[in-house]
Amino acid sequence: MPFESLEQFINAADEIGELRRVDGADLEHDVGGLTELVAERKGPMLLFDGFAGYPRGHRVVSNPLRTPRRFALAMDFPLDAHPIELVRLWKERKKTLNAIPPRLLADGPILECVQRGADVDLHSFPAPQWHPRDGGRYIGTGDMVVTRDPENDWVNVGTYRGMIQGKDRLSLWINPQKHGRIIIERYWSRGLAAPVAVVLGSEPMTWMASSMSPPFGTSEYEVAGAYRGAAVDIVHLPLTGLPVPAHAEIVLEGEIPPMSEERAQEGPFGEWPGYYAHSGLEPVVRVKNIYYRKNPILLGMAPLRPLGDGSSIGIPTLTMQLWDHLERSGVTDVTSVWSFGSQLLVVVSLKQRYAGHAQQALMAMAGFRHGDMKRYYVAVDDDIDPSNLEEVVWAMSTRVDPAKSIEILRDGWTGALDPMLSPEQRKNNDLTMARMLVNACKPWAWRNEFPVANVFSREERRHLEEKWHDLLGGLQRGDAKRPLVTAGA
Repeated sequence: MPFESLEQFINAADEIGELRRVDGADLEHDVGGLTELVAERKGPMLLFDGFAGYPRGHRVVSNPLRTPRRFALAMDFPLDAHPIELVRLWKERKKTLNAIPPRLLADGPILECVQRGADVDLHSFPAPQWHPRDGGRYIGTGDMVVTRDPENDWVNVGTYRGMIQGKDRLSLWINPQKHGRIIIERYWSRGLAAPVAVVLGSEPMTWMASSMSPPFGTSEYEVAGAYRGAAVDIVHLPLTGLPVPAHAEIVLEGEIPPMSEERAQEGPFGEWPGYYAHSGLEPVVRVKNIYYRKNPILLGMAPLRPLGDGSSIGIPTLTMQLWDHLERSGVTDVTSVWSFGSQLLVVVSLKQRYAGHAQQALMAMAGFRHGDMKRYYVAVDDDIDPSNLEEVVWAMSTRVDPAKSIEILRDGWTGALDPMLSPEQRKNNDLTMARMLVNACKPWAWRNEFPVANVFSREERRHLEEKWHDLLGGLQRGDAKRPLVTAGA
């Protein structure tokens, strides 16, 4: 059964030992710092409570999906499956999905408590200072920004960072190519403020759908319903009529006026590439009403410095999407896909079938539509676990001829958060960067004569794991907490 609420998911994580409660932390220094330190150690989800000046029960949760095990819990997959197996399961589920429209309810827990008009106060909720040099308190990191297209009447749900500007003002930074920004500007072109709802806590599958960017015109609520296998329960907000999850934690309802009418200084913020990024004048939400549960939980998905795979979700979303893209592009025999460094270094493993097979996979990956800022693409043979950085580096160190195995693609597109964009490029709006394709597979022409690796086979490793379970069962491979036996044939 899918989770109905964020708290239900938190309680399930607690039952499997994936939660740590923290009492009395400081919002300015402790919450963001502890979130980073625990994430670096592949530690549990953190649930903060007991903030000075706030009612007990006004909580903040961080790192909810940062490990493969918690991702598996959210998706109802085997909890201790290898990360690559989880990607495969996710990809296979996607193939059989049918969109499920949300189910409208007359009432829901989100409407339990309301602040209206002059009583609206964003400061009544514990919003952390996630990074020391952030421009302010970011209440919107794991948020869902809900808008309705005035031309086609479809509902879009996206994730965009939100900074508190005052008791009834929230700024949003939304890149121009994002669906939410396109919809908002359609209202502005008519001289209208855009109605908006900002959801600040929902069950994990609905939030993940909001960050996956389905095609324009497809509602993320339908995608979430497909992955959940059940409709998302929604209620319509009284002022805007916008649909929000009935079991959400906190919802802000209001409007976004044209920037010529009102705007605010936003940022900087410690973004997902690992640097403080973007500061400037951005749109604001005029918050008219706030709805919340009696003991609300603010969902924190604050970006952290990208160590290891560097993703805020234990199984990076890109891995499933890219594997599916490769197959649709005609690349056969892909055995797994993974990414590192906030999905900026992408690795594909495949069983080579013909000359140029690895290069075909690399070129297809580099052309993926969500490829902004991805500038390193590596292909490895199917004896390499792409989710294990040590194995990937070993393949690159022993199967790459720098003069023959590396290609540079120039003038690839990148994003405004790219720290390598020079001041001159930013001035000229030149959002381009080169990309590197690394063929770390055994050379096709003499692959059968390539030296044999001195490592136990996967079958031999499985046998040892079963025979010596008492000795090996409690040990982990490195600091990644992965099974000693990797996935694959």
